[in-house]
Amino acid sequence: MGQYYFYQKCIIDFDNQVDIPLEEFISMKDSWPTDLDAKVVVYCGSGHRSTMAMTILWSYGHTNVCSMKGGFSTWTEAGLPVGLAEATP
Repeated sequence: MGQYYFYQKCIIDFDNQVDIPLEEFISMKDSWPTDLDAKVVVYCGSGHRSTMAMTILWSYGHTNVCSMKGGFSTWTEAGLPVGLAEATP
């Protein structure tokens, strides 16, 4: 879940992925998993915004949340696969 989708041409392609900019994270909480124990991985470009999103999810009672250390940058530097982001309006 990260704002960087609006600035990057590539994403990490996961099943059940939801793209939410941090600025809209709380107002879009209807997009969050309803199961408070569901595994949630959040990531952004560097890991900074995803750490904030993780903390927000914890404060709303989600128990199984982690932030990808280093974010998208570290993922791509490691040569891991990426997908193409959909165009944003």
